[in-house]
Amino acid sequence: MNRTSILIGLSLLTGSWQSSFAEACREIHGRAILYSGDSFLEIWHVGTHHTFFVVDEESSKLILRYLHYPESDNQALFADFTICPTERYKQGASQPALVKQIRNAHVVGRRAK
Repeated sequence: MNRTSILIGLSLLTGSWQSSFAEACREIHGRAILYSGDSFLEIWHVGTHHTFFVVDEESSKLILRYLHYPESDNQALFADFTICPTERYKQGASQPALVKQIRNAHVVGRRAK
């Protein structure tokens, strides 16, 4: 085996190949909600059936600048989000993502169920 084959094999074993499937960053208009029971932050891409979930602390901090506990249980953040998916799109599944920027933020109350 040559050195190149070994390096390719090692990179596949370490899982670094997953990042090559991530999509490019893009701006979406979305609605972010914090589910306080499990502190799950999800962003719905308005006008689609697609959602993203936040996978890092920096992204969470960006969103939580607008949503404040305990009021966050009844708030939603509508904004233009710069989203960077960390995995490929899978139809019907929420996609893990980083949030790089939030613009045109507007917090609204959520209706009680």
